[in-house]
Amino acid sequence: MAADVHAERVNAALSTLLSPHLAQASGETIPDVAVLMRLFSRALRATKEQMIKADEAHEAELGDDEPARKARDQAFEELYAELVTQREVLTGLYGAAVAAQVMPSETPRDPVVLARFSRTVEKNLAEIPLPASRVKGATLNAADVKATLTGMREALEARIETVSREVREAQTTQVAKRQSMDSYDGMFGGVAGLLSHLLLVAGERDLATQVKPSARRPGQTAIQADEKPEPSESQTTG
Repeated sequence: MAADVHAERVNAALSTLLSPHLAQASGETIPDVAVLMRLFSRALRATKEQMIKADEAHEAELGDDEPARKARDQAFEELYAELVTQREVLTGLYGAAVAAQVMPSETPRDPVVLARFSRTVEKNLAEIPLPASRVKGATLNAADVKATLTGMREALEARIETVSREVREAQTTQVAKRQSMDSYDGMFGGVAGLLSHLLLVAGERDLATQVKPSARRPGQTAIQADEKPEPSESQTTG
């Protein structure tokens, strides 16, 4: 806004300042500083809009993560509960030793580890022969249990992959957001610094101070960052 508002004033002041120094024989002319300032203003505004779009894209991508995580967590809880139930059934029908053969460790509470554990249980159900049941008339159909676990495990793995994909996509939009922020900060510092110096040379010291970029906080003016102006030489040597 400062570049647009003060463009003509700066252009006039610099024309007055620099006209006496033109090399007439070389056909030199005063450049149109007003146009330059307005162009930089538009470039800065466009860079800011790109940053906003990148931020919105990242936020939208993060918004997609929650449903995927909920679906994964639900699939995890269902498979976990089924494995716990089958361990109890195995223990009741065949004893703790047989249950430990089929399920050789505690049931994991991590989705990825649980899926691997289920694969092991499925393999053991197919390969380890079950002894006679300790409960008369009650048996376990290992093939049916294996099929149930396989279906639930595959559903969990699919949801784990979905979450992983969402994480990768969020990382991509995060990088794009960071790059757009860096681009804006660089453009802001350059444009604000140039404008501040042009205003200063044009004799507009107060305006120059208002648009001077912060040395500590990219994308802000020194005033916005609450930076105190450096003391002048007369103040430090008085």
